[in-house]
Amino acid sequence: MSRSSLSEQRHPRDGFVLYQVEQRHPRDGFVLYQEYIQRLNEGDEVDTSAEQKVRVELQHLGETSSTATMTFWHEDHTVGNPLRHVMMQRPEVVSAGYSIPHPLEPKMMVHVQADDYAVDVVAKGLLRLAEICDDTLKSFESALQLAQVAEE
Repeated sequence: MSRSSLSEQRHPRDGFVLYQVEQRHPRDGFVLYQEYIQRLNEGDEVDTSAEQKVRVELQHLGETSSTATMTFWHEDHTVGNPLRHVMMQRPEVVSAGYSIPHPLEPKMMVHVQADDYAVDVVAKGLLRLAEICDDTLKSFESALQLAQVAEE
């Protein structure tokens, strides 16, 4: 279950209203709190979390909407390779790939070609990847509990 929030900003030059939708997983609150505590313990009171947020931009959408290129800011091979793998397992995907244009640039490019709407394919791939991560976390926690019980 994720929570979403909508923030509104005015463009500095043009004055247009820009909307940004931010979705968070319930675990994000805990992670953000832990990062905040760590920064306080290290003496860093500057909040840099806004600079490190993952941002997704649609770079190109083909004429038939079946091909798309997206940029994921502040992501790398850790998300790119599993996302590509999960998308390629779907029958409607013709091809999927990702690239890191330059190691010093904090972005990952994802290209997908599918029989369906390509943006939906990427969204479904991300949801499937989150499910896999949740299942892995549950398996790890149960194995950890078994190990603790066996240790006692």
